[in-house]
Parts: sequence; C-alpha cells; structure tokens
Amino acid sequence: MTNSSPLVSIILPTYNGAPFLPESVGSILAQTYSPYEVIIVDDGSTDNTKEVLKPFAQKIRYINLEQNKGLPVARNTGIRSAQGEYIAFIDADDLWLPEKLQTDVEYFDRHPGVGMVYSGHTNIDEKGCTLNGDAKKRLPSGKIFLQLFSEQNFIVPSSVVVRKEVFETTGLFDEQLVNCQDWDMWLRIAFYFKVEGINKPLVKYRHNPHSLSKNRNNVLKYQKLVIDKTYHAFKDKMRKMNEKLYRKRLASHHAKAGRYYLRIGNKRLAHENFRMALKYNPLNLRTLRYYFRLW
Repeated sequence: MTNSSPLVSIILPTYNGAPFLPESVGSILAQTYSPYEVIIVDDGSTDNTKEVLKPFAQKIRYINLEQNKGLPVARNTGIRSAQGEYIAFIDADDLWLPEKLQTDVEYFDRHPGVGMVYSGHTNIDEKGCTLNGDAKKRLPSGKIFLQLFSEQNFIVPSSVVVRKEVFETTGLFDEQLVNCQDWDMWLRIAFYFKVEGINKPLVKYRHNPHSLSKNRNNVLKYQKLVIDKTYHAFKDKMRKMNEKLYRKRLASHHAKAGRYYLRIGNKRLAHENFRMALKYNPLNLRTLRYYFRLW
C-alpha cells in the first residue's frame, strides 16, 4: 500500500473473527497492486479482535461499531467511508491470492462498461486445507440477472469488486436481511449493469461451520425473502421477469428446502415444502416422487 489516493477501497467486516483476521489481512497486504485502503469494520466483536489488529494499525482504517448490528450494516458503513473508485469485499475468514486486485483492476481498465467483477475461488476448511468443490467451470458473464435469479447465488462475496458509482443506482445492502443480503445486492447490480466473471481462482473461500451461511433454516428463510423481493422489484421493469418465472423459482426453492428437511429427518417440514413446490409446479416428477415417498 502507498500513500497515494486509493483507487480501491477494501472493506472487511468482522464479528469475533480474531482467529482468522491476521491471515486474512496479511493476504490483503500481500497484494501486487496499489494504491488501496483497507477498511476494517468491527461489528461489535467481544473477542480479542482489537488486539490481533494492533500490528496492522498503520496500514488499516479501523471502525468500531461497538454493538453488533449485522453484516449488511457493517458493509454499508465501510462503503460510506470508502474513498476509492472501486469497492472490494473480503470476509474476515477468507484469503486473497496476491494477484487478485491487480487482475480485477486491469479487467475494469479493459472493460469500461462493466459495473462489477467477481472471480473463481478455491474452497478451504477451518485449518486452511483445500476442499473438493464443484465450482462452475466457466463463470457467467454479461447480463446475468436472470441466471443469478434462477439459480443459487454463485458469487462469493470475497471475490467481488464493484465500481463505487454503481451504488448510486442500486442503493446499499438491505439492512433488514440478516442472511442472503449479498445475493440481493448482486441481483440488483446485475439488473442494471454488466457483471463479469473472471475464470481464475483468486480467492480462498473458507467453509466455517460457525458462519451464518451454515444455518440452513435461516438461509432458506432469507432466500425466499430475496426471491419475493426481487420479483416484486423488477416484474414491471423486465418483460422476462414474469409470474411464470417467479412460480418456477418458488417451486425450485421449496423443492430444495424439502430435500434438505427430508435429509435431516424433519418429515413435517419436508412434506410442507414439497407441497408448496407442487403448488407452483405440479408436473415436476422429481418432486412428486419425493412427496409421495413421505406418505
């Protein structure tokens, strides 16, 4: 990092992430690209986050929210404080490869019409060991809104860099969404702007069993909220965002939820979700087989 005005503002929200922070911050400071600024937003941590960040005090901007207000509030705080033209996100337990920022900024330079880039990633466990994953072979690019809506969220937050001016159109993260607020944001960006996937693993994405994304009940609840919110926000702005697509997406969501609850042995919720899936798509043979298996 240099003393020049930062072109990139890196936002790292953290809540009790002390065990992983030194390695994560270290991966930022090892970037081949500069100038950038590092904004760490401490979302009311009760562990020794302040202590582990002291060695980096001269190289970061530290914002302490004092009370835990949630991930979208922390990210929004960082965005409002950012001085750069680009906003890069990284979670407290993830890692960047050294060439990550340079690759992203060079891509923006070559493609001035792009509002957001994201990249491939490697999955790691708590100890940093590589996990096998079924990552997409080729990342979707261009006008990806409908694909991003129809599928699960395939964009890892720690791989994302956004032109700051984009948020003037989309608004900031929805602070009412405890979970899936990243998917909601990427959808809004993808509706208005081109999004490009860089087919190179530039991030090590840590699968932490204590993270919010591992609470499946919570994730399923907020996925449904994002599906509803997105449909109602854009149905009058895009011809293809119609009720047929919405019903198909709801059927897919409830079928997935049904399979999850069946897998963990909750037959009541499995039955309820399969019933809802069939309400929206009565002729799905796979869902019908699961549904009648419960009788």
